[in-house]
Amino acid sequence: MLGSFRIASDVRYRVIDDEAVVVRQGEGDVLVFNQVAARVIQLVGEGLTSQQIGDHAVDEFDAPEERIREDVAMFLEELENLNVVERLPQDEKNA
Repeated sequence: MLGSFRIASDVRYRVIDDEAVVVRQGEGDVLVFNQVAARVIQLVGEGLTSQQIGDHAVDEFDAPEERIREDVAMFLEELENLNVVERLPQDEKNA
């Protein structure tokens, strides 16, 4: 998949009623994401790799595995483009 990510340093989030409320403090933005996205954000926050996040999503959601893994990869890229998550350099993955 895509490697490892972390929540950006200026981002704070909470999961409320199966939605993620994300505050990008540096940009003054508030974003709201659905249940699946909330779970992906939680798993990034727990330090899981994109592969591990995909594994959890496959176990937790009812859809074809290939579709879930594609959706997780696309969503992680979207979060990176929104500056919600940062891709970890290779040498930080196991730190």
